[in-house]
Amino acid sequence: MSDDIILQVNNLSKCFKIYPNPWHRAREWLSLGNNTYHQPFWSLKDVSFTVRKGDFFGIIGENGAGKSTLLKIITGVLKPTSGSYQLNGKVLSLLELGTDFNPELSGRGNAIYSAELLGFPQGYVQERIKEIEEFSELGDFFDRPMKLYSSGMKTRLAFSLFAFLECDVLILDEVLAVGDIFFQQKCYARLEELIAKQITIILVTHQLASVQQYCKEVILLHHGEKIFQGESMKGIIKFHQLKMGLVNHVSPAVLQEKLEVPLEIPNDFFWPADEVFIPVSFPQANYAQLISYVICNVKGEGCVNFLQGEQAYLCCEFQLKKSIAVPIVAVFITNKFNVRVHVKTSFQHKVSVPNQVNEGDYVRFCRSINLNIAPDEYVLGFGLATMNPSDYARLDELPQAEFNSRIQICDLYEKVGVFYVTSHYSNNHHSHFGLCNLPGKGQIQVIKSSK
Repeated sequence: MSDDIILQVNNLSKCFKIYPNPWHRAREWLSLGNNTYHQPFWSLKDVSFTVRKGDFFGIIGENGAGKSTLLKIITGVLKPTSGSYQLNGKVLSLLELGTDFNPELSGRGNAIYSAELLGFPQGYVQERIKEIEEFSELGDFFDRPMKLYSSGMKTRLAFSLFAFLECDVLILDEVLAVGDIFFQQKCYARLEELIAKQITIILVTHQLASVQQYCKEVILLHHGEKIFQGESMKGIIKFHQLKMGLVNHVSPAVLQEKLEVPLEIPNDFFWPADEVFIPVSFPQANYAQLISYVICNVKGEGCVNFLQGEQAYLCCEFQLKKSIAVPIVAVFITNKFNVRVHVKTSFQHKVSVPNQVNEGDYVRFCRSINLNIAPDEYVLGFGLATMNPSDYARLDELPQAEFNSRIQICDLYEKVGVFYVTSHYSNNHHSHFGLCNLPGKGQIQVIKSSK
């Protein structure tokens, strides 16, 4: 193993034996291995990867994918069924937050006691206790019994302690998923300081915005198998495809097809490069198959993490399975409460469209949007509808009821991708409160009392 590689994992597998009840375990043991009463469950299957010194490395996957099992093997809590790993240097891990804390001891006492359990000499933490206390922001509670702490306070103490202990590798398993946003900011700032000192950080989290922001490389686990290793952005896209049930239906070849007759594209039409598009395929398509989409920043780069108010480009491409009249494309943005935060169609943008699109033709749509919405996680969707040319020509005159009767919905894909909007952490000012920002102007006037 070369000097710059700090962790080498080779074909690591872990199998757990699942017994219907404890008696079956005893029967299997008494049979001296002649009878089997368990069902094997492979939590990990032939996982291999390397982590280099000074990397901020991410491990992502759905619940039950094998992430925690992998970390427990790497840290020596579990033994693998097969395979091997080599870890160079001192390792600190926050796998199960606060499990080693004594509820009767104070925060100060637990910091000292935990460091000694981890092999640090007496007096080591005493030299750093002031920094740990200030970082935790626990105030008087730092010297009060741990049993009085909330889960968030335990988080503060645990991270504050580990952030100031010397190590070569720091492993974090969902540690930063709790605590308020200001403490999370401090934590990530501290992690950046550790990275600058060439300390390797391995992060397991469902906060994918953090993965994109900080991790250079990720692995994606699914049912115990590594299905991706590479750039964090590509791994996040793959993970979202997995969550949406699209991975098994992806057809990369579809993006390689060339249009025999290019679509008529305006000179100012924004369309990102082919390589940033995410290919998808939905078997239930009736009229139009959504074949690819992408969420881009202003540079045309695929992106899922935006600051509040930043501009994004939402682009999609359909291939027609049946001929239709005037094409109408819709964009849906939904929050985690299944509330439609935004829906807008191509006709509301007054774009020029053909009177007919033939079977096999492609329809592309791209719209820019300023994300003046509340910081949160959002689901992106697309839809295609059609309308007769004569009706489309007089849209401005159609009453809503008549419009509803004349438009024909072709296909809706309301859960295609996910993106995140985060606050401007550099200041405490918000552009608005509530779901979205409504452009306008405000004034205030004071009238002096006549009394």
